[in-house]
Amino acid sequence: YIRRYGYESPLHPPGYLPRLPKETKKLVAQPIYTPKDAWCERRALFGQNDYIDILGSGDVKPIDIMKGVPNWLRGFQGNEFQMLLRKRPIVYHWRKSRPTDFHNLNKRIRFLYKVLNHRTRSK
Repeated sequence: YIRRYGYESPLHPPGYLPRLPKETKKLVAQPIYTPKDAWCERRALFGQNDYIDILGSGDVKPIDIMKGVPNWLRGFQGNEFQMLLRKRPIVYHWRKSRPTDFHNLNKRIRFLYKVLNHRTRSK
């Protein structure tokens, strides 16, 4: 006497999932491996300016080569609070053109001020 003979569980047992009989999709095969071109322009020139101050005469700084970086952010080293304090006078015109963004910027500055002054240890 076997209890529940013929019962098929709607749940799949643990492990690999079985192939469903009504499934018509084929398994996705892995694409054929093609090695990347190591000498394409993007990869060949990657990091070419990393040691320009060491190998060059010393009069060119990496800050001078930075492209796509706002002027107020070039060569900046500091935390988020200091960066936002530098940014606020530059984007002050946002008060009228983008009031929500300017308000969120000020909110973030106020929050970071509280965190840095009240929740972190001073040196």
